[in-house]
Amino acid sequence: MTLTRHAQLVQSAVKRTSAHHLLPGQLNRSRYSSSAAYPERIAVVGGGISGLASAYFISKEFPKSKITIYEASNRLGGWIQSKHVDVPNGNVLFEAGPRTLRVAKNAAPTIHLIEELGLINDVIFTSKTSPAAQNRYIFYPDRLQKLPNKETGLLELLKLFSSGLLDGVLPSLLEFSRPQRPSNVDDETVESFLSRRFDKRVAQNLFSAVFHGIYAGDIKNLSAKTLLPLFWELERSHKSILRGFAAARNSAEAEKYQDFMTFQSPYDAAMERAMAEELKIPKDQDFAAKLKEASTFGFRGGMGQLIQHLEKALRANKNISIKLNQPVDHHQHMRALKGMDGDRVVLGTLQDKDQSIEPHSNAVAEKSDLVILSTIPKGFVVDDFATVMTVNLYYPNPDLLPVRGFGYLIPQSVAFHENPERALGVIFDSDAITGQDTVRGTKVTVMLGGHYWRDWQHYPTEEEGTTMARSLLERHLGIKETPVASYASLNRDCIPQYTPLYEERMRQYANTYLLEPYDGRVRIVGNQVNGVGINDCIQGAWFLALKLRGNGWKEKQRTGAERFFDNRPWQVVPVNRNHNNGSSA
Repeated sequence: MTLTRHAQLVQSAVKRTSAHHLLPGQLNRSRYSSSAAYPERIAVVGGGISGLASAYFISKEFPKSKITIYEASNRLGGWIQSKHVDVPNGNVLFEAGPRTLRVAKNAAPTIHLIEELGLINDVIFTSKTSPAAQNRYIFYPDRLQKLPNKETGLLELLKLFSSGLLDGVLPSLLEFSRPQRPSNVDDETVESFLSRRFDKRVAQNLFSAVFHGIYAGDIKNLSAKTLLPLFWELERSHKSILRGFAAARNSAEAEKYQDFMTFQSPYDAAMERAMAEELKIPKDQDFAAKLKEASTFGFRGGMGQLIQHLEKALRANKNISIKLNQPVDHHQHMRALKGMDGDRVVLGTLQDKDQSIEPHSNAVAEKSDLVILSTIPKGFVVDDFATVMTVNLYYPNPDLLPVRGFGYLIPQSVAFHENPERALGVIFDSDAITGQDTVRGTKVTVMLGGHYWRDWQHYPTEEEGTTMARSLLERHLGIKETPVASYASLNRDCIPQYTPLYEERMRQYANTYLLEPYDGRVRIVGNQVNGVGINDCIQGAWFLALKLRGNGWKEKQRTGAERFFDNRPWQVVPVNRNHNNGSSA
């Protein structure tokens, strides 16, 4: 599917908004009338990792500010949920959500946070040389195919080609000869883009599996401009992806740095420079050395341990209050309040989920100098979210898996009879991260649903999900044993789907619902803005707090969506300085 400039309403909003949004490093002379040195009251809507990290980093910038976190549910942490389960002779840890973090450029704020929270001694590492780091698989067409790594020989590559998994790779080498997309194409799907530039089989066999692992999404319905930004930019600027990389390799910068080169957006470059200047991490040299040798890392108590320590630090701050079971129907129950004593936002809060209030009710309204939205209601920017069921299984037999590695993903091209459960992939937890369990054994997580369950009215029960997961493991891996422990968790609408024209919708949203009504007093952060990985969300929270520093919180033309208004040319940078995606299953 190819999309052109027919959305006139969106386009006009983009034009209006582009003139009003500041880019990193630009000055804004329009300030609040208030002479306050810091925001007296700050509201953070949402108690997931983005909201908690935002509150934490903002409290460091403004230690005197009163910060209130509003969370609709009865717990903090969002989709991060670690569960300890008793098994014979000990206990094991099950993760219902993310379980590991990548050691990547955008992990710097996460590492900084870990150090400040005193979590270093509870960090566990997965070495770059471990099977989990070296061995990753794709199930195709009816068996596991080991993906190439540094040690892959010619024979293994020939086996991959003979399997059909790499069909379309060789024709893709002629990408430089393909015609450039028309200038009036604003966006298109990932499948459409990859089919044009490379080969449809590459999209269906390889990329669809990767996008299952990160977004639980359908490449026929995801935005190429948003999720393949480097490829998209290289086609625009150099008419070809391969030509673009060749230009980077032959650039003056390549000669200067004597390194492999790529392109990077100025916004990401500015954020990376800010991290290098602000975050002198890690301070602990032993921790730094271990990170250098690791591909991923996690915590002995699971990812939930990060939430526990973050919550403890926030509750220990007398200027921070946390309100659970307090949903905020923002936009409907928010309004601007302008007066001689400064501008504020009235935030209406619901006492419980079934209660409705008038937008201007003063009975449950609180005035804030600044509101941080770590969640955006469905339909404003993203109208499609993936629902995923994770099924954790534990077997006492430590030698149950036929292979060692991180796990495997299942592309959309696999026949239905090989994947009737509509699984996205399987994580070999007992290989992916070790040191969380008190007993040996085999631990796996099966991911079900995602885009396959779009528009479903009813989802499998925990018992049904566990049965489906066991059926899949028996067919794919030959595992017939009965697990001694299992846990199935249905995560409704857990991953936003960045569909085509997402960025234009974001600009329209920022202009219509943030900039015009609130003049910079409402900022956005979270997985609809910064990316779906934990590192992405923490980095976004850190950078948002940095931009509030000094009088930044008074800037009327900031919304947190500045990335989407930055149209400056991309620049050539060394690969080892390039911003990386820190998402991890």
